Amino acid sequence: MKKHFLFTLFALSTLALAQVDVPPTPVPVAEPLGSYSQGTLLNGEAMPESGEGFVQLYRDTNRYYATRSIIQMIIDTAKEMNLKYPESDRMQLEEMSGPNGGDLDRHSSHENGLDVDIQYYKLDRVEHNPQTAGTLYATPLVIRNKVSPNFDLERNWEFVKSLHRHGKVHRIFMDQKLKNALCSYSRLRKDFLPNTEVLRSIRHVENHKDHLHVRLLCPLNARRCIPQEDPPKGSGCP
Repeated sequence: MKKHFLFTLFALSTLALAQVDVPPTPVPVAEPLGSYSQGTLLNGEAMPESGEGFVQLYRDTNRYYATRSIIQMIIDTAKEMNLKYPESDRMQLEEMSGPNGGDLDRHSSHENGLDVDIQYYKLDRVEHNPQTAGTLYATPLVIRNKVSPNFDLERNWEFVKSLHRHGKVHRIFMDQKLKNALCSYSRLRKDFLPNTEVLRSIRHVENHKDHLHVRLLCPLNARRCIPQEDPPKGSGCP
């Protein structure tokens, strides 16, 4: 009787252990190391090829890795833009960082997973083939020192505001002519004063006539990330 009891107890214990859920192996969190221009990316997370309202271009370059903060900002911003403009072309992502960060040719930053290049929204709503290897798609939207009529003022203004709503944006690099156009548009729409910090983040950098470059702040828990100084005070508008 005693042996039977012990056997039953052992069997029940084994069954109970078998039914315990084994916790999944935690996925390593991407961590930015160093600065934007002299850094690396630990456990880089791959950006999905596409999703609601966005598509990743240049997949052949293997430069679609980033931190979770920037990936989530893109997903949330693209979803908001898609809801606001459902018949529009998708957000077209260009280069982010390599799998491990570090030097990226043609770029002086994009090294620690906190930078992403994104095409401007255009009135012609052309969406490029993401499988076209080695082809740079974007056409300049400042031509002969003037803003192209193809630059979609409304959507690009909503776009930069949405980026700020969904991410800890530190800077958005853009040609000054395009920024000035957004300054004028926001004043016309009486949307300037509530968004001076959005405009403050937009900084002129050469070679940003065909795309903008978004940079996020170092995440709070990224202790080995080196932050950049804050941009100058004020909107930076004329």
